[in-house]
Amino acid sequence: MNIAVELPSGKILNIARFIALIPINTANNISYDLILEGYSSPVNLEVNDAETLKKILFLDKDLIPVNQSEWEKHKQLQQNQRAIALLQQRIKRHENISETESLQREDLFNDFKQVIDAERLPGQKLYSEYS
Repeated sequence: MNIAVELPSGKILNIARFIALIPINTANNISYDLILEGYSSPVNLEVNDAETLKKILFLDKDLIPVNQSEWEKHKQLQQNQRAIALLQQRIKRHENISETESLQREDLFNDFKQVIDAERLPGQKLYSEYS
């Protein structure tokens, strides 16, 4: 997914590729190197560009309005109502399974673990080396 952002200097960046923002202190001024996935060299950013980017990425907690983070939590809960309802149904269904079905599921999972580990090299087993 592309997330294009225009900074105050006019630079347009795809922040979906964001990896790191590194401060560079020189004798004269402070600037930042922006490291993006897939780029061979960092992008140099001025201080005001870096501050804008921090606001966009919510890296500087002092720059985030207090009520904005609360609003986003409420909005996210509203968006997730269908998923929450499905999860509640699944929890109820799993609370009411019989002992026989529970043992069958356990056997299936044990078979699954054996199949997965059989396909992996020694030293890279996911289940059998840590049981």
